Amino acid sequence: MQCEVTRLAADDDQRAGLIDRETELEKKFGKRWLTELPAPDRNIHWVEAPEGWLDGKTFDCGFACQLFAQTAGVLAKHGHVLFSATPVRRLLIWNIKRGDKLAKMPQLRHLHTIRIRVFSKQAADDLLECPYLDSVPDIRFSFTALSEAHIERLLKKFGDRLQHQP
Repeated sequence: MQCEVTRLAADDDQRAGLIDRETELEKKFGKRWLTELPAPDRNIHWVEAPEGWLDGKTFDCGFACQLFAQTAGVLAKHGHVLFSATPVRRLLIWNIKRGDKLAKMPQLRHLHTIRIRVFSKQAADDLLECPYLDSVPDIRFSFTALSEAHIERLLKKFGDRLQHQP
């Protein structure tokens, strides 16, 4: 249904009915669909999108698309399994001390949004070297532990795609 909605014109009469049906199915089955996806570590969760978080969608073209990882290390360790299960479009990582393994994950290039809540100067340096974030249109970092020099380097690399999320 989501794929069909994206093909329809905004004023198409079928659009509202398809969106209503999509919402109904997601409310009825969404949690179950998420539990069927691999979660190889207790610090990894497929998440339902809270109202107003990113675009508020849990599924994109019928696929679960939002992944939460407590740390970059656990994501790097299980990334192949996770990104093979469904086309992850939105990724939230809570804490990154080092980003060297994350920066080597080619799966990142398929993201639409990456949000990192807490990260170190070392992680910022590692992510500045990551070629796979160059195509990600929506990058949201919290800069709380970073120097002005790190912030300037991040802004220079990612430009308008980078948003500060306090």
